[in-house]
Amino acid sequence: MLSLLLTLPSLAQHASYSGVVIHGFTKDPVSFASVHWKIAGFGGVTDSIGRFTIKPSLHKQDTLLISFVGYKEVKLPHSQLAAKQQELIISMETAPVTEGAVVKTKFNKGLRWWKALVAHKKENSPAQFSSYYCELYNKLEIDISNLKKEEFDKRKLLKPLAFVWNDVDSTSEAKPFLPVFLTESLSDYYSTPHPDKQREEIKALHTSGIKNESVMEYLGGMSQKVNTYNDYITLFGKEFISPTSSFGDKYYNYKGADTQIINGEKYFHLLFTPRHDGENVFSGDCWLHSTTWALQKISLEASATANINFVTRLNISQEFTRLNQKQWIVAKDKFIVALSPFSKDKLSFIGRKTSTYRKVQVNQPFIDDRLAQSSKREEVIIPDSAHDQSKTFWAEQRSEPLTLNEQHAYRLIDTLRELPAFKKLSNTVTFVIDGHKKLGKVEIGPWYRWFSGNQLEKVRLRFDLGTTEAFSKHLRLYGYLAYGWRDGAWKGQAGASYNVPGHGGWNISPSFIHDLDNGRTRFNDEDVSTDNLFSQLLRRQGIKQKFIRTSQARLAITKTYHNNFSIQVAGLRSDFETFTPLPPKAIFSLRDNGAVVNAEASIKLRYAPGEKTIRTHRKVHALKSWLPITELKYSAARPNIMGSEYHYDKLYLNISQNFRIPRWGQVSYMAYAGRIWGKQIPFMLLEIHPGNEIYYYSKDAFNLMNRFEYVSDRFAGINLEHNFEKKLLNLLPFMRKTRMRQFWNVKATWGNLSQQNRQFNRIEYGTYHLRTLNGQRYMEVGTGLDNIYKFFRIDFVWRFAPPVRVHLPGNQTQQFGIFGSFKLQF
Repeated sequence: MLSLLLTLPSLAQHASYSGVVIHGFTKDPVSFASVHWKIAGFGGVTDSIGRFTIKPSLHKQDTLLISFVGYKEVKLPHSQLAAKQQELIISMETAPVTEGAVVKTKFNKGLRWWKALVAHKKENSPAQFSSYYCELYNKLEIDISNLKKEEFDKRKLLKPLAFVWNDVDSTSEAKPFLPVFLTESLSDYYSTPHPDKQREEIKALHTSGIKNESVMEYLGGMSQKVNTYNDYITLFGKEFISPTSSFGDKYYNYKGADTQIINGEKYFHLLFTPRHDGENVFSGDCWLHSTTWALQKISLEASATANINFVTRLNISQEFTRLNQKQWIVAKDKFIVALSPFSKDKLSFIGRKTSTYRKVQVNQPFIDDRLAQSSKREEVIIPDSAHDQSKTFWAEQRSEPLTLNEQHAYRLIDTLRELPAFKKLSNTVTFVIDGHKKLGKVEIGPWYRWFSGNQLEKVRLRFDLGTTEAFSKHLRLYGYLAYGWRDGAWKGQAGASYNVPGHGGWNISPSFIHDLDNGRTRFNDEDVSTDNLFSQLLRRQGIKQKFIRTSQARLAITKTYHNNFSIQVAGLRSDFETFTPLPPKAIFSLRDNGAVVNAEASIKLRYAPGEKTIRTHRKVHALKSWLPITELKYSAARPNIMGSEYHYDKLYLNISQNFRIPRWGQVSYMAYAGRIWGKQIPFMLLEIHPGNEIYYYSKDAFNLMNRFEYVSDRFAGINLEHNFEKKLLNLLPFMRKTRMRQFWNVKATWGNLSQQNRQFNRIEYGTYHLRTLNGQRYMEVGTGLDNIYKFFRIDFVWRFAPPVRVHLPGNQTQQFGIFGSFKLQF
């Protein structure tokens, strides 16, 4: 692919042609590319920054050929060049990799160079330093690519934005793009590998686009960190085999290209390409220092058949410089990715992140002293003064100047944000995807809960209302009203969440709810339920829906510490109403009116090492690390407090973790156990093992267990899933190019119920459907395919449960089921 820029005025005669050769996707210069005339035969190579100068050929029919190993050859007719005086910008595209036979000989210099690189990894890797400091400059730009002018002209929603087409950069790119986001940061960065700890103190921050500081943290130095010396490189949660891996010869073909002398030092040029389709590997090249066998520069481009969603292209380049005669350090990173939710040629986003590292110091006492001030494994500090730096400051402190496109991006993005038409478009897209619509200080939604239904209410109408950041940055008020058409009853909720200003980590959340229990599960405190438009369409047949109506007032106070340890103290008062076929509430009550009232106090401890959070006004999104998360909760109830009738103590422990097995995919598990001490406790206060009665797969519930099927006061269990990704599918040649992934899982629980609670709850009475596991185990085993058309998953599940002595109508069970689900993932 060729892009020609005319930057000089036309002249009658050409003393020489000059220009630069660049990578078509990354825009990085291509060093040492061959530039020569096909007929005249003379020429040369580009220098270390991709530039060249060549005299004109005397043959009018001649062609200028630009070539480099691993790239498509570019041909420029002499007549095209002679017609115009120009500074040439020649854009080269990487050549497609073809899988074929590999010829191995003992004289393969590429393989020998790779072995020498691997042998010296330990002393050359950036991980060799016990502590590290640098001044870190980060720049991130997000562009919209594959824009089509006709779409702006014919679509009513886009028409008012047609003026931006005049600002699209179509000169320096092969395809036009529109910059929509740009941020820069300058920071002091400290790190140590043992123990793994990082601290970033941002000195200056300039952004046009996202204003949320929590989001900004993860666009900084701590996101997508890459050490190209590692055996594995994790990108977007997927594991790639590095070409510098100690077992790289099983995944790559290596070829020694040439040798160059740069600043008096000899460097070897090593090329690498994937051996097989369908594996998460790279193609690219690197330059090796002939004495230390250290990387001087490496460029990685993800294989076109790599199993990663929405990423149509991904390139990483790293440049290294000498710290001293023996040690090398990273001088510059460049990470470029093209993302498209649609096909490759449709609308897509291009993210370009550049990081430079200056003033590097290693193994110095002041680094350890600074890291000791952080209680977190990773901490980003953004003082208010970081936003106040002037244009003069940035011009002096940037490690590289902004391009014309980047300067323009700042102006254009701010213009768009103030444009009413752009706001309308943004709000419409947000409403459809997120479900909420902002109306100044309040918002409505989500829309998918406005209309639903169930067997008790028949038709259910619901309307949600909440406040936005415009009302308060620290306080959020929210609630909803719902009405059931058949039962003629109003339901609703009102609540608040208050984040105490400052850095104390305190949150106060009072709430009141009067509604049906619509299928929430114990494993998730959020409002995950079947109260939505789609659940009734997916219900399994032959199962009568069961409901408890709860009136509950709750107050929770949470303190989150910097080391991701949190304490939550909560108190609640609940009033329960049951509906057939569940036991009537009167049998659990000592009151004349048959009310079942309970008051409970609890304390929950949670430790999530390495977890990051992105806070929005509505909720906190947790980005889990690979380390275990532990939760311990103790609850207690005593009679005659706020009208309560019951006496019990509960203890619950939960440990969960996601981790990768090198080359064998990802494993997630949750192990839990609990005990309830007390007599004559109604079933709704016991452990109700979570069941699922719809064909949409639930990762937190037993999918072939009915709701309210089993209750326990002693229980333990584990949920385990192993996603092989394509490890096994790649054994079948015809499956190598598919994007589907394979997994297996098992969910098992053990439970029992004391004799007093068994009798009190009429367990296994013919009239009611409640049962206990009687000290036996319940298990579900499943397998299936994930990532079907990038979004869908299908599960095949088998049930292994204690035999049922009495089969009651409306409580059918299945021994095998097929479930579907939707998942957005890379």
